[in-house]
Amino acid sequence: MSQDSVPEGTPDLSLRQVAFARLSEGRMVSRGTAARLDYRRSGGRMDADNGSAQVTPEPGTGLASFGWLRFSAPHVQGEITNRRGTAWGGVDLITQRGDRARTERAEYDGDVVRSNTKVTARGPGYDVQGNGLLARTDGSSISLVKGTRGALEMEAGK
Repeated sequence: MSQDSVPEGTPDLSLRQVAFARLSEGRMVSRGTAARLDYRRSGGRMDADNGSAQVTPEPGTGLASFGWLRFSAPHVQGEITNRRGTAWGGVDLITQRGDRARTERAEYDGDVVRSNTKVTARGPGYDVQGNGLLARTDGSSISLVKGTRGALEMEAGK
C-alpha cells in the first residue's frame, strides 16, 4: 500500500460536532446536528452518531398542521441519493404542536416511514401504543400496526 492509498471503506468526508442547514427559496426548511458524520460520495451514503434534524413542512401539506418536526437518534445510516435510511437506538419525534413519539428503530424509504418495534405516541387528544408504524412522509396516512391500544379524545381540550 502506498502512502497515498486510502483503506477500503474509509469515508470521503468525516466530520465531528457538525451542524447543517438547508435553505429553499430564501427560508430554512431543515437543520440538524451530529456528533459524528461520515459521508461516502459513492452512493451518497452517510453514517452519523447522535444525530438530530428539524424539518419545517411545506405549507398546505398534510404535515403542516404539526409545525416543525424534530427527529433524533443515537445512530443513523442513509443513502441520500436513493432517499433511504435507518435510525436506531431510540428514535424520538417531537413536533411544534406538542406531539411526541418514540420507537427503537425506524426505516425511511422514499415516501414511507416504517417501524417494526414498539411505538409510543401522545399529543393533543391522544395517548397510544402500537407494535409498529407505517406512515406516508407527506402526512396523508399515519398508522400504528400489529396491535394498538390507548386513548383518543374525540374533541381535544374538553
